[in-house]
Amino acid sequence: MTNPSGLDPASQMETLKPLAEQALLADRYRIDRFLEFKNGANVYRAIDQATDLYVIIKEQADRATPQSAIAETDWSQQTWDNPWQNEFLILRSVSYPTVVKALDIFKSEDRAYLIIEQLEGRDLAYYVKKNPEIPVQDTLDWMVQLCQAIGQLHRRQIVHLDIHPRYVVVATDTNRVRLTGFHRATILPCEDTPEATPGYSPPEQFGHTGTSVDERSDIYSLGMIWHYLLTGIDPDSYTGKDWHFQLDEVSALRPRINPQINRLVTRMLAPDPNDRFNSISELKQHLLQLINNPARKVGHYSDVGICRAGNEDSLSVYELNFTTQSQQSGLGLYVVADGMGGVNAGEFASAIAVDEISTHIQNTVASLNGQVDDVQTEIRNALQQAIKNANVRIYETGRFNTELNGMGTTVTSALIYGKNLYVGHVGDSRAYLINKEGIEKISRDHSLVGRLVEIGQITPEEALVHPQRNLIYRSLGTYPNVEVDLYQRALKIGDWILLCSDGLTGHVNDDELKSIVLANQEPHLAAQQLVNLANQRGGEDNITVILVHLAEYT
Repeated sequence: MTNPSGLDPASQMETLKPLAEQALLADRYRIDRFLEFKNGANVYRAIDQATDLYVIIKEQADRATPQSAIAETDWSQQTWDNPWQNEFLILRSVSYPTVVKALDIFKSEDRAYLIIEQLEGRDLAYYVKKNPEIPVQDTLDWMVQLCQAIGQLHRRQIVHLDIHPRYVVVATDTNRVRLTGFHRATILPCEDTPEATPGYSPPEQFGHTGTSVDERSDIYSLGMIWHYLLTGIDPDSYTGKDWHFQLDEVSALRPRINPQINRLVTRMLAPDPNDRFNSISELKQHLLQLINNPARKVGHYSDVGICRAGNEDSLSVYELNFTTQSQQSGLGLYVVADGMGGVNAGEFASAIAVDEISTHIQNTVASLNGQVDDVQTEIRNALQQAIKNANVRIYETGRFNTELNGMGTTVTSALIYGKNLYVGHVGDSRAYLINKEGIEKISRDHSLVGRLVEIGQITPEEALVHPQRNLIYRSLGTYPNVEVDLYQRALKIGDWILLCSDGLTGHVNDDELKSIVLANQEPHLAAQQLVNLANQRGGEDNITVILVHLAEYT
């Protein structure tokens, strides 16, 4: 039954006089300070003298009739007939990193106590007030973590029923959120209409829809939190006498929001439970699909340099996006080739390489949209075969054309599928992974100086001026067969991929590459700046740059 007052029964209980500081409970817990009275309980911070760690103590009068969501056979003697037993046993049954842990339960005189861990960080309500513009990417990550926490409850037929910003704690490093506030949690089916929280509880929790609460009720409350994070507007400000909160869509308040995010929030907040996601796992699947297919921002530039008569470099950028059943995915293929053998021959060889690789990948990737069992192996095989095909075509073309005889090219190809990077490489062009943590040269130079650096005979600085710095021992077109180096990396939001010919790295060192890339928001501007710097320092060779940024959602 719904409480006519609209308050939790706990809030109507008699307030206990708080314990004094330094009071000792159960010969173990030393009260540090009283925090607040919330949901019918005194809340303290205390020191657990057995572990020397801070804990949270919740205290109420030992008068409540216990109603546990856990089967009676699971009750221990310690929890029997304790008003905290429901919350304690629920938390003990759910051991998960994003859920607060229950540590102890006991009685003392006329009072009952629940001990839970103290979570490091601030609750979400406080955090939003101090940080009104939260990055969209952070909200996505937090939603997935909360889905994982709530999913642990739902697997046990338990619903939380008070998912609210004050019961979500943001860790100090902001990378993790944890769920607390289990005073209203109950096992399904719920016979009575539970108490509701204005602004965050769904319509059925107010008893207005004629339907009972279930797992979808928690989805609604989670949607309210996400709406709050994205807009900064507390849902309480929308409430009136009517139970139906007239929330503006996120896109109305944030016009540049990703339409898929707006669609997810709108569905979570559907007044009719049948119009929401059927389960928290379904919602999580949609969130992960969005996170694992980030937007790729691409910039590229190729320049002849200062000293060369023509440009023997070639590049290719190919983007393929799939949209099926309102879900988007796709891949990007990026190729840099540095030709050799004279202006005409080198230009021809590099052009063949990017054409053959791009064509082969385009003809192969159509099957990647969920149609193959092992996508990673399929991509690696396709990339390797594409480069081998290019090698044969260049070799055969040069063999039967005396003007092109002896032509060759380096090639560095990167294929991004979701948040995975695959690199195929021959020669001394390069692939880099750049982010705030540093810069990694993924590819290995197939050059004399590259090998000398690897074995420690010369330094990277000495390699830049070595008289044989242009001598490479592996390229496309030299022999009918070629060995292709393959690399694979897991990517994260914010990563940059840099492909370049040696005309860039001959003048710009790795630290400078990182600094310039991270200082720019737009890849094409960073690419132009890198080319300009190489030219300012002599521009001895052709310079080609491709930059790909896994951009955060906005």
